[in-house]
This record gives sequence, structure tokens and C-alpha cells, in this order.
Amino acid sequence: MPIDDLLIFGTKEHLADYDIKIPLLENAPVNAVMGFPGVFKQFYKALCDLPWIMNLTVSTVNHDHTSKKLAFSVEQAINVGADAVAVHVNMTSPGEADMISSLGSVAIDCDKYGMPLMAIVYVRKPGIGGDDNYEQLKTENEEEYASLVAHGCRVAVEMGADIIKTNYTGSPGTFSKVIKAAGGIPVVVAGGKTVDEFEAISIAEGAIAAGATGVCFGRNTFARKDIPAFLDRLSCIIDVARK
Repeated sequence: MPIDDLLIFGTKEHLADYDIKIPLLENAPVNAVMGFPGVFKQFYKALCDLPWIMNLTVSTVNHDHTSKKLAFSVEQAINVGADAVAVHVNMTSPGEADMISSLGSVAIDCDKYGMPLMAIVYVRKPGIGGDDNYEQLKTENEEEYASLVAHGCRVAVEMGADIIKTNYTGSPGTFSKVIKAAGGIPVVVAGGKTVDEFEAISIAEGAIAAGATGVCFGRNTFARKDIPAFLDRLSCIIDVARK
């Protein structure tokens, strides 16, 4: 469960009532939460029984959102009490090389301290009026879009990631290319833009059918009217799909 959107988007939209919504995770069927130190400190009581993945890279939607900067270290994550760390790389962004370099430097420290590393790898670049997430390419040529996503996952593998978070390509057939590129490294899918519940569930089913380990839905959880009920349904769907 990613709760790092508070830094990225601020306290609006799906996290406008974050002080009410985040505590709902206390008894939810969630395997881990990903965020920044502040949210772990503020909601320690609700989150203390869950594994923490500390995101080490930052940007906001206010400026240059596609170029993530390394703001924290593995040592800081250990001090916070995190169980794993995450580094975000936006493939095709002008800052791609710097982000891959950050992933590599963190991977070295993760090996040193025995800290698991999640690579968040998206296909994303600056666009007119916001990010370009290749939605048009995904619609017009799903195979080509899947090749870009698969390349990003392979970069994560080569840099030493232990788990990969990436975007669903649209169908189990094309997402299987991503799973193959991951070479056995566990893959979880992001929810992406907010969609209706039926489509969110379909993304989870398709990803698991193709070989994904699970999902990492932020907006597509917190935007629901009944968050606990949605998480229960999502968890059941994933368990069934795995069988």
C-alpha cells in the first residue's frame, strides 16, 4: 500500500482526509506500506504492525515531477525502522540516467546492510500540462508499450532490485513479457490513474494471471468510499487469481 502520495500530491483529492483514511489500514489485509519518514512517525500506532518500505526518492507535481531525486539513505531507513527501501526510476525521462545511478548506489548500500530493495520503474516523461505516461501508445500499440515497460523492469533486475513495482500493460498477454523480463524477481503492479472499481479489480486479476506477485494501489484504494471493503474484495480477488 503506497502512502507516499502525501509528499507528491499534497493533502488533496484522494488523500484530502488522510488523517481518517490512513488509520483504516490498521486491520486491513495489507502486506506492507510504502512511504516517507513523516507518515510513519505520524501514524505509528496504525502502521506499527505492518512492514515499512521507505521511499528514498522524491519529487512533487509542482515542478519536474518526472525527475526523482535521492533524498534519504539506507542508513536513515534503518534508523526509522524500515524493513525495505524503494527507489523510483522514470524511464525515458531526461533524468533517467541520474535515477538509474541513484538506484545503483542504493543497491550497493542495500547489499552492505542486508536491506531489501524495491525499484519503482515507470515509463514516464514530461508532457504538456503534466506527465506523459504513454497512455496513447498503450492504447494504440500495447505490444510496443509493453516492450518499454519490460525494458524498465530489466534495468531494475540488472541494478539489483529485489522486487519491482511497475505499470500494468493492459492485458495478461502483454504483461507476460514484463514478467519474463523480470526473470523471477517479484513484480507488483501500480494502480496508476484512478479508475472505477471494476477496472481496478480487472488490473489486479490480469496482472496476477500473467505472473505478478501482487498489487500496489494507492489512489485506486484511497479514492473508494469504503476503503476496508474494497481492500477485502481486492485481497480475495488476488488470492483466487493466484490459485
